Amino acid sequence: MDDNLLKKYLEYAKTGESFAVLFVKKHLAQAKGHWVDIVDCRRYEMSLDNLHFRFVVGGLYKRKIKPQYPSKSVYTINGKFDESGYYLMIRAITWETAHKDIEQQKSKNIAPRKFKITGISYDKNRSKKDFFRENAPPEIKALANNLNDRTNPLWDSALQYANKPEFVYEIKKVYIN
Repeated sequence: MDDNLLKKYLEYAKTGESFAVLFVKKHLAQAKGHWVDIVDCRRYEMSLDNLHFRFVVGGLYKRKIKPQYPSKSVYTINGKFDESGYYLMIRAITWETAHKDIEQQKSKNIAPRKFKITGISYDKNRSKKDFFRENAPPEIKALANNLNDRTNPLWDSALQYANKPEFVYEIKKVYIN
């Protein structure tokens, strides 16, 4: 095992670039069989989902170098296969190979297929004018007539019926040359 490679890969795996690569693999069918080179990207910072991007721009390079993976026997100790360790090393080797291959192709001025994917996150309840949801009891809905008066004891349970923002993420546009 190459602990130095694993350490570098684990640092990379926490970056926005690594999530952008996963985003491209998920939303761009043409990425299959290619290395993804991220040029620029911007996430929706407030989103809990790491794959919500405003945009991702980059290039696709054909895979010319094949990763050399260790055999599973190297990760079998006393008859027990370390599956998570093995697949973590596979991902690290794939990542290292991708970077080497992309750099070699760039040095030879090989042009990638360029892409840009844009997405949008919005509150699907933004157009709702009512303070409370449709399924709120009538006595709760009546509280909306005077939102400044919070003395009614029903307010203790009323906020569970309030229309809260519900954010939705959608791919808006995909461009590839």
